[in-house]
Amino acid sequence: MIVAAVVAIAALAAWLTAATESPTSVRRAEERRRRYVARRPGGANLGDVERRLGLQVPGHHLDFVLARFERHRIDAQTLWAWLDRFGAPALVLVLAADHGHAGLLRLLRTGTPPDLEELEVLARLSTPELFAGHHEFGTCSRLPA
Repeated sequence: MIVAAVVAIAALAAWLTAATESPTSVRRAEERRRRYVARRPGGANLGDVERRLGLQVPGHHLDFVLARFERHRIDAQTLWAWLDRFGAPALVLVLAADHGHAGLLRLLRTGTPPDLEELEVLARLSTPELFAGHHEFGTCSRLPA
């Protein structure tokens, strides 16, 4: 019985050691994943999109986008393609302007860059709480052209 307890404790200790990754190994894994998705955008998942957005937009905009793409059932590959082509701030605006999945696909399919000034007006009218007290977008001067 004592031997079984020692074996169980040793196995638990080994598992905990292996399961606890160092910050360096976590960073390496994230970097490998980033390179993989950069080479194969079709392999992007919602976690990849969330990490990328988290680096590019404020937290309240990230929360908004996560809720919208869940509500509209927008797939990760569409979001990734949008981010590659038009950027994260434009994604926030197009979703806040209530364009939804069909609007994203239409703009991606045509390749036409969205009119950011128009999107900002529509977004502020449609979702004023998202922009209340926040001036990240201003007059679109910080958005990609």
